[in-house]
Amino acid sequence: MSSPCKSPHSHCHQHGHHHHTGQHGGPREDQEASAQQVVEDYSSWDIVKATQHGVFDRCRELVEAGYDVRQPDSENVTLLHWAAINNRLELVRYFISKGAIVDQLGGTLNSTPLHWAVRQGHLQTIILLLKCGADPSLIDGEGYNSVHLAVLYQHLTIIAYLIAKGQNIDAPDMNGMTPLMLSAQKVIGMEPTCFLLKLNPSLNVADKIHHNTALHWAVSSGNINAVDLLLEAGSSLDIQNAKGETPLDLARQTRNRLIIHILTSEANSRSGRSSRAFKTLQKYEISLVMIVCLSLLGGVGYILHMNTESWLLKGTLLALVTAGSQLFTRRFIGPTSQKHLPAIFFISSIFWMFMTWFICFLPHVAQATVQVPFLISIFLLVYYFYKTWSTDPGYIKCSEEEKKQTIISLAEAGCLDVRLFCISCLVKKPLRSMHCHACGACVAKYDQHCIWTGRCIGAGNHHYFVLFLSAVAMMGHWMIYASSIFWASQCTTTIYEDGIGDFLSEIISCSPWVLYIFFLVCSLTMWSTMMLLMQIYQVAFLGLTTQERFNLQMQNRFSKHQVSLRRSPYNRGCIQNLAEFFHCQCFGLIKTKPVDWTQQYHNIIQASMMRSAQAV
Repeated sequence: MSSPCKSPHSHCHQHGHHHHTGQHGGPREDQEASAQQVVEDYSSWDIVKATQHGVFDRCRELVEAGYDVRQPDSENVTLLHWAAINNRLELVRYFISKGAIVDQLGGTLNSTPLHWAVRQGHLQTIILLLKCGADPSLIDGEGYNSVHLAVLYQHLTIIAYLIAKGQNIDAPDMNGMTPLMLSAQKVIGMEPTCFLLKLNPSLNVADKIHHNTALHWAVSSGNINAVDLLLEAGSSLDIQNAKGETPLDLARQTRNRLIIHILTSEANSRSGRSSRAFKTLQKYEISLVMIVCLSLLGGVGYILHMNTESWLLKGTLLALVTAGSQLFTRRFIGPTSQKHLPAIFFISSIFWMFMTWFICFLPHVAQATVQVPFLISIFLLVYYFYKTWSTDPGYIKCSEEEKKQTIISLAEAGCLDVRLFCISCLVKKPLRSMHCHACGACVAKYDQHCIWTGRCIGAGNHHYFVLFLSAVAMMGHWMIYASSIFWASQCTTTIYEDGIGDFLSEIISCSPWVLYIFFLVCSLTMWSTMMLLMQIYQVAFLGLTTQERFNLQMQNRFSKHQVSLRRSPYNRGCIQNLAEFFHCQCFGLIKTKPVDWTQQYHNIIQASMMRSAQAV
């Protein structure tokens, strides 16, 4: 039997600066009764104590003996309040069936049973009370409705459920403060501000008294996390409050140097983005970054290949190129281009490798047995890179209405948790899916987010990714082979006759450009080969994705019960795994069943039963 709550705040909650003291909605009780004392005879208990402990038979006995469930105590607290705060669902149903008033106000904060349940985070009690007619828009003695309380006590699932049931995300409290304003002012941290911003609140609405926006309140309370989140969401920097102060004016009054710096930088950035030149630059940003990256890689190689023995000059030029690239990246590359920068670097590297083959290697490696495989590998690399990049990896998509229905159905099934629900994009998570923070979406059969392709790897493009790795590895090995032939024909020394030192000196002086490209090739070849071997092992022998293998390994590391990687429910044997992965039936010799992993969901009933069993 769980320990009962003696008052709505017997388990004290802190939410930023909003920390109440004293009595908060119910009467104080004598603390002499130890929570650890085992009492077997309930016959002497009064109905309040029986309700707190969830002793249904004793409560029913007293009610049938004539106790009026609507009767409040000296502080206007009813039995339904006690049942709600202690999450006694059976008693909540019973008291309401016996005539208890669902929205009875009581306690020192003049709160309803729903308010008490929200403060304690009892979602199932909240669902039951709403089904029985409780009004979540009622305000308590502090002027807060149920959504405000859920925000102050940081109960994200309750916020999601109340909004999905139709509550206004911008509902004002007694002072005109919206939930977003309360979070920005009183809750120091990322949540629930970040969560509220996903529910599309009004960013620039002002309160009734001070005419402050959420950004004003975040600045005045020194809430740096909220300031960052609100600026990223697009909150206005120009709105003035009742005193004619902008958020930057408030920051200067509080003398918070970090917030002043953040607001000033954002103001300068927005001013620059509003110019015509910046809009033109933004339109062609990806193309410009591609040109600069190509020029940068080519420039580094050209500097190394310069016909001069002054390494000081070369070092100075390389330092200038590096500084220029850093300046360009910080001043002109936006978040979107920065996310795709590794992929752009990869494409630029492949371009210069191809040019090196065509200019340097083709005259010395004219055999068709070398040229044809290289050209095939380049063609396959470009093709599978494009397919990996352009194919939907399996993003989970749904409308706003579908998101609300998902929240309601999962909450009422008792399964609104991170195993079945993504709190970032507010969707029901299919089997084997995971939220990718780089893409901002859930991906079915998630493997990884590959920075070299700029895309998530999931159910839709995983097989293209493996083929892309194969093409990169094949191209890289042919480039290494061609480099060895080039050095053998151009260098007068050999490693066997003159030693490794003289040989390295010779190949550096022979063609620094080829050596530069050789190092690029080696790095990409090592990455692609190791990644390819790991992917083949996971796909063929385990039937797992990279993320699933990592999760199982971490589970085995911290658990006494070791789980074999080969005993996953998705492992159907090497041949069957490969056939299903590559969608290959081998002219009907292998039977495969295509699975749409975006539609493979957990069984809610089974998950609910599992959850109940774990609770017991």
